[in-house]
Amino acid sequence: MKIDRRRFLRGASVNLALPAFASLNTCAEGRDTRDSARRFVCVASNYGMHPQGFFPSATGDKYQMSGLLEPLSEHRNELTVFSNLDHPGVGGGHGCSNTFLNGVEMKEVKDSPQRLHSLDELLGEKLGQTTRFSNMRLGANGFSWSRAGIRMPSESNPVSVYTRLFSEDTSKAKQQLRRFIADDTSILDVVRQDAKNLKLKLGNEDKEKLEQYLTAIREVELKLHRRHEWLEIPKPKVSPAVIRGDDRADTVVDLDYPYNISVMYDLMVLALQTDSTNVISFGHPGGNRLFPFEGITLGYHSLTHHGQRPELIKQLAIIETFYMKQFSRFLQRLKDTPDKMGEPLLDSTIVLFGSGMGNASTHSSRNLPIMLAGGGFQHGQHHRFERTGYDGRPLSNLFVTILHQLGVEQDDFSTSSGNLDNLLI
Repeated sequence: MKIDRRRFLRGASVNLALPAFASLNTCAEGRDTRDSARRFVCVASNYGMHPQGFFPSATGDKYQMSGLLEPLSEHRNELTVFSNLDHPGVGGGHGCSNTFLNGVEMKEVKDSPQRLHSLDELLGEKLGQTTRFSNMRLGANGFSWSRAGIRMPSESNPVSVYTRLFSEDTSKAKQQLRRFIADDTSILDVVRQDAKNLKLKLGNEDKEKLEQYLTAIREVELKLHRRHEWLEIPKPKVSPAVIRGDDRADTVVDLDYPYNISVMYDLMVLALQTDSTNVISFGHPGGNRLFPFEGITLGYHSLTHHGQRPELIKQLAIIETFYMKQFSRFLQRLKDTPDKMGEPLLDSTIVLFGSGMGNASTHSSRNLPIMLAGGGFQHGQHHRFERTGYDGRPLSNLFVTILHQLGVEQDDFSTSSGNLDNLLI
């Protein structure tokens, strides 16, 4: 009897992610209610940011905002900028963008794909047990990895995102989904029995691998049960104006990229405000699209390979400044939007901006453009770390501090060598 990995993954119609293990000593439930942060948002730029335009020259709380950071000036006191954070051991090339939230490359973990598990997916397990969606992966170029080492898809269509969040399914669609869930449950029963029979023929090492899959199946059963429960719970009522425009003003929302970025940010705010999710990742795409901005004559990818030519850097700055203005608007919306306790969402939401790409012109993965906002941290500074040879301070050290601020008592993540608690908490 042959049971392969694809059958396990395909059988349940969902991604089979291995659950958190007790040895990780993490638990979102029962965490101290005094924790400042309860939500996490990651925004990623596929090609990073032009280093000379992004990083301030001075450090501390008296630093001057660089050209690309100018749109964020009003959020200075809720924002921290970092220099010389990167992922030790990660090489260059476009593939480094995929390592942003996990710090490892696929080629390095062939025998242990679970090491690809990304920060947002881990936080979805910890913070997403009481929301309709454990986490939401939005935008393009998905950079999230499941506990089983699977690269997770993302949704870039604002209408689809709105539908998932706020549009009720028809009775017919709900009935069909109930059948799908029942069928998937039956398939899991068959797979479990097959696995039980197979276990008698395996050696100890293979039995351990099989147990991982069985554990994953138990996780899927919980997900199916939860999905069935949420099927009967009405979705929040939210005006479709966010994707249709305000009819009273006779305006039209442009849902084509890049203009739909503001719409996606608005949807993210609504998702957090309605407690539809506590974890969101949002990626800006790469590619060589021609941005519809005045002064842009070349594709995005071509501009990132500027070779230090001033005329190309000037065009690239137009695109990256647009990104920063949209990000600034998002932070303002989080400031202006109250949570269910009446407090600004930004106070309880950790917002991470960055990329796995440090310098797209040279395909470098060093000195990543990293900013952190909100979440009750001590902000207002630019921290620059020393480099040791090729590597800077591990970005995963910051991830450990993010985990701590969210009440996840885990003292290591990926290639971390410590944390940054002394700077931020």
